[in-house]
Amino acid sequence: MININYDRTTNTTLVETKNLRVISEFLPLRVEFKNILTDEIHYEASLGENWWVEWCGGELITDVLIYDNQDNLLQKWKWDVELHGDIIEKTLWFYLKNRLNMGLTSKGLVIGTHDGRNGHWVYPIKNNLSNVTLVEGSEKQYRELVKNWGKNNNTETLNQIITTNGLDVEWFQGGEGYTDTILPGFIDEWVGKENVIKTHRKSTSIKDLINGENYDWVHLDVEGIDSDLIIALPIKPNIIIFEDMNLLKEQKVDVDLWFRENGYKLTGYNGNSIAIAVR
Repeated sequence: MININYDRTTNTTLVETKNLRVISEFLPLRVEFKNILTDEIHYEASLGENWWVEWCGGELITDVLIYDNQDNLLQKWKWDVELHGDIIEKTLWFYLKNRLNMGLTSKGLVIGTHDGRNGHWVYPIKNNLSNVTLVEGSEKQYRELVKNWGKNNNTETLNQIITTNGLDVEWFQGGEGYTDTILPGFIDEWVGKENVIKTHRKSTSIKDLINGENYDWVHLDVEGIDSDLIIALPIKPNIIIFEDMNLLKEQKVDVDLWFRENGYKLTGYNGNSIAIAVR
C-alpha cells in the first residue's frame, strides 16, 4: 500500500509505504516530486517497505510519481487546484473557469512573478483559462520566466519594475530573488545585509503599465508595496490578489479602507489576501 497525503497550508507531501511484500522483488521504489509546470524533478528518494518520505515544496507545487526498480510507473498523484488548492487558488480558478464557460474572455496582470514557477495564477494560466501579462523586475528571474512562459500563446512577458509614480529607483536584490524590492533594508534580515546588491533602475508607473487595458484580475507580489500599487490602480478589476504579510500596519489600514470604499470583499489566507468586487 502506498499512501500520499498533501497539506496545502505547509505545501508538504508525505508518501508512506506499508505491506509491500507482494511486490518485494520490485523494491526499492523510487519517488519523484515533479514540478507541475516545468516537469523539473525537485527531489527524489528510494522507498522500501514501511518507509516514508516528505517533501516540502516551499513556493513550488509538484506532482508525485512512483516507480518500481524496473522503472515501471506504479502510481501518479497529480496536484489539482479543485482538490488541493487553497481558498485563493480555488477562487481564482472557479472565477476564470466560470467566465470561460459563459463565453467571456479574461485577461490578468501579474506583477512580481519571480521565474513563473509558482503563484496562485500558475495553474489556471497553464490550463489556458485566461490571457495574462506577466511582469518581473529582476533580470535573472525574468530570463527564467521567458523560458517557462514565453512560448505560450496566452501570455505576454515584461521586464519592468512597477511603482506608483514611474520614477527611477534603487533596486535591492539578494538570495534567490524571491524578495527583490525597492524598499531599503527590507530584505536585510532574510538574506543578510552583506548579501544585498543595490542597483539603480528605471521604473514604470502602474498607470502607464495598464495604459487603458481592461484587466479583470490582478495579482501582486511586490515585497512591501502591494498596497501602494493597489491604491494607485487606474482600474477596478473584479479580483485583486496580493501579499499582505509584509505590509506595515498603516498600509493595511489604508488598503482596507480603499477596498471598502470601492466595493470589495476581502479574504485573507496564509500571508496573502484576495479581494472580490461585490459592487
